[in-house]
Amino acid sequence: MNKNSNRNLLLIIILTIISMACMCLPAGIKDKFSSSGSNDSESLLGEEYRSEQGGFSIQKVEGYTFEDVIGIINMIAPDAVPEVGPGIMVVGGLNENEQNNDDLVETLKQSSPTMEFSKVKKIKVDGVEGLILSVDGTNSEQEIRGKIVVVMVTPLQQFTMIGLAPTERWDEMEPAFDAVLDSVKFFEASPDAILEESWDEPESVMPTQQVMQNEPEAITDSLLVRQWAVAAQASSQYGDDSWAASQATGEPDVDECGDNILAWASVRPNSLEWINLDYATPVVPTEINIYQSYNPSQVVEVYIMDINGDEYIVWEGEPEAVSNCPDLMSITIELDESFLVDRLTIVVDQSIMGWGWAEIDAVELVGFAEGHADSIPSAVEPQTEPQPQNNDASTPSNYSGWMACPVYQGYLQVVPGKTQVGELDGLLGLTGKRSTDSWKPRDDHADTFIYDLGKDSMLAWISVTTEGVVYKKAISANTHPTDFLLATVTKDTYDQLDAIYKRDQVIPYAVMANTLTAPGFLSEQYLRKDDGKMVSTYQWFHANGDHMSGFFYDGMLTGMAGLVFIPK
Repeated sequence: MNKNSNRNLLLIIILTIISMACMCLPAGIKDKFSSSGSNDSESLLGEEYRSEQGGFSIQKVEGYTFEDVIGIINMIAPDAVPEVGPGIMVVGGLNENEQNNDDLVETLKQSSPTMEFSKVKKIKVDGVEGLILSVDGTNSEQEIRGKIVVVMVTPLQQFTMIGLAPTERWDEMEPAFDAVLDSVKFFEASPDAILEESWDEPESVMPTQQVMQNEPEAITDSLLVRQWAVAAQASSQYGDDSWAASQATGEPDVDECGDNILAWASVRPNSLEWINLDYATPVVPTEINIYQSYNPSQVVEVYIMDINGDEYIVWEGEPEAVSNCPDLMSITIELDESFLVDRLTIVVDQSIMGWGWAEIDAVELVGFAEGHADSIPSAVEPQTEPQPQNNDASTPSNYSGWMACPVYQGYLQVVPGKTQVGELDGLLGLTGKRSTDSWKPRDDHADTFIYDLGKDSMLAWISVTTEGVVYKKAISANTHPTDFLLATVTKDTYDQLDAIYKRDQVIPYAVMANTLTAPGFLSEQYLRKDDGKMVSTYQWFHANGDHMSGFFYDGMLTGMAGLVFIPK
């Protein structure tokens, strides 16, 4: 990933911009923004912030959490609900190709098919012509509303500002959005001023496989075989050459999202179909990368076949809307018993979403060739469904200081989706207090219980459903155990991890924890109601004030803003 391409990707994450470190706080903290128009801009805004790489300056919203992560500015209300808001995202920078304001709006619309957009209106931001539009939709089963402003400051320098909130809270959010927009000042973007000093690949790259704590010797990429399919057969194909199964062999050759003759497509656009892919070198598989060039992601099953003809399912799921197109779907494989694989089967179900043809451009198989199986790190049994990896036995468990004490260890044992409300006091060894906040972050929310953890002003917030089951736990924002300090939290370590993500588009939690030699501080964890994924936020801290965090979905970091390094 080069430093310009990430700017284009930022425009297509509208549905996830509020997913960073959000949690509920006591009633009353949001009163400052409780009525639209009741405060002028001066009372809403604080200090100025200048983004050299983005080419703009803004004033921060008073009372909002502020983060600049890889050039993405997030300002989040203290009582925001994950993935819903209220919150504001601001992105600026240079594009590789010239664009205009209409191009930016069209990109947003195409990458957010579930959202409804109003007609665009012209607006001037710091004297530069732009476009503004309203947006409505649903995310995490919450109705949301917002505004989007796009400005091409120059044909190559873009600026995008997005504000989202639950529909019933947009009136209190809108004055803050308008005030920030009025504070914007543009200047020439300097992409080299980004926090990461260099985007060059480091000389050595760690493998994405799970690393043992006491690994006898380093595992290097030289043992891995990365290969593309050499032959393919499908349940059906649209043509004998164009859209044929053979188009899914070889390296990816479709650069843009759309119906393309260089990818495999079935005869019908609304059917259940499969494609088999054969590979020249049998390997003990560790990873599968599926390049989907049209209407991703309608993959529902992925199988591997060993050289004896035995078949194993390694992934299954339901079709779901994704932001990226083309889209790379990465699957990590961990086997309990080594065997060689030379064939994959991918099943797509085009009958559920009604999008039409799901087209596959290429599929990469990654693994260890015969004779190197002993170099593979610890493994698990072949999976029949994806398994969360947060509690993987190979991750460090060397808790120390306050994190080794019964209170935090009890907090770790609270499992969203399993722990009952009656178990909470016993697990934490504390008596919780019921929050007086009447805000319902989701329709089956019953109560939030608050626990004073007795260390560094930390409070635990544990939310339960109407059935009495925990669905979320979190520790109050901007707090952490001050005795949790690591020498491994450095820019060099971040570059190692960043290289893994740039190469594989995924980092397993086990890899990050082992790289940092500590399990990390679990600041937030919740079970998403819409798809059942466990979302976990871990943080690691250095004595000099630097810190690193990772946002994991079922134990896998898969988002470009999921890996964060913030110098003091």
